Amino acid sequence: MKSNKYVLFGMMFLIEATILNVVSNASDLVLGILYGISIAVLIIGLSNSRK
Repeated sequence: MKSNKYVLFGMMFLIEATILNVVSNASDLVLGILYGISIAVLIIGLSNSRK
């Protein structure tokens, strides 16, 4: 199975947003943007892997 870079980057953004949510007092806007980017990249990666 080949590695999909989109899924890797999406998971990294998701982990970063989760860690920032727990550790830091980052604003909701920043966390929302990070969660949005991670979900969008994961969806793109999963849809590209089906092709």
